[in-house]
Amino acid sequence: MVKTPYTGLWIRNHLSKVGEDYIQHMSTLYRKEMRKNKNCVSSYHAFCKLFFILEHINLIEPAHREESSKSWLKPRKYYHIVKGKENNIEWNNPQKYYEPKAT
Repeated sequence: MVKTPYTGLWIRNHLSKVGEDYIQHMSTLYRKEMRKNKNCVSSYHAFCKLFFILEHINLIEPAHREESSKSWLKPRKYYHIVKGKENNIEWNNPQKYYEPKAT
């Protein structure tokens, strides 16, 4: 069994390789790799939550939006790594560094 890196590291490695991508595409690739390597597969919702955390702790940021050809679909949002944050320790365990703001 091949060990797939933690999700945060996988996202960092992927974005380092391709430059920018959107969540749905990355989730599909990640889940495919997880299945292939016989690892537990996280849900799409969990993957999206991790993106919220990565953006909140300033490791990723939106690169641009792409309008959909269908009026009822939301625009596709592409992300890239914040310049200079490629090797931050937070990639290993982003949830540890996330502190939600009190409302």
